[in-house]
Amino acid sequence: MGIRYKVERKQANAKNDWLCKECQSIFRTRADLFKHRKDCHNTGNQKYQIVNGKRKLVEGTAWNKGLTKEDSITVANAIEKRKETYVPWNLGKKESDEHRNAISIGMKIAHQEKRAHNIGESRWNNEHSWPEKWFIQVLLNEFKMVEHEHYETEMPFGRYSLDFAWPKSKFCIEIDGEQHERFEDYKLRDNKKDKLLLESGWQVFRIKWKDCWHNPKQYIDLVRNKFIELHLI
Repeated sequence: MGIRYKVERKQANAKNDWLCKECQSIFRTRADLFKHRKDCHNTGNQKYQIVNGKRKLVEGTAWNKGLTKEDSITVANAIEKRKETYVPWNLGKKESDEHRNAISIGMKIAHQEKRAHNIGESRWNNEHSWPEKWFIQVLLNEFKMVEHEHYETEMPFGRYSLDFAWPKSKFCIEIDGEQHERFEDYKLRDNKKDKLLLESGWQVFRIKWKDCWHNPKQYIDLVRNKFIELHLI
């Protein structure tokens, strides 16, 4: 607590004198200054706890709340000291080619194993999952649709990618595996993607792969009806 009350000394006083910033009173000891500030300026409302080894304010108002370097010499000194001592963590550091290659290999493996952090977002490798490969065959056999001619796969849309997209009609089909029901981050990501698509005038048709696997004909008929509605066939 002593650090926040260290202030500039008056030239005529002894170096151990402590100055109250509110009323300019001078005290011989720091303890006297603390008692004065608590009794006269209501500065004793702070409560601190040790969190992760650091002292953290959990109740009351921080001593420097609202103060700027123009208002307080203590704040000004703290800012200048920070400028002098701050060094960016990566200053002068460069990743080696070996390190970059290791990261690249690790990311490729993560994508292949479907455990990369951005699964469901824009996929740079454009490798289709097994359900997507199955649906590509359905589009070809049932509707005579050819990839890149009638539709796009893994089409980038903002930070996301669309499983199957018909850009001119603003229509897309998303095939959701079991992970889309089990994990909250997948659900949240799907909700954000759907909201962005709807706000942009797109229609989204989601297929639950588990249900489709048990009754493919029903979902093929649903897709056919949607295609007829949008004049895609």
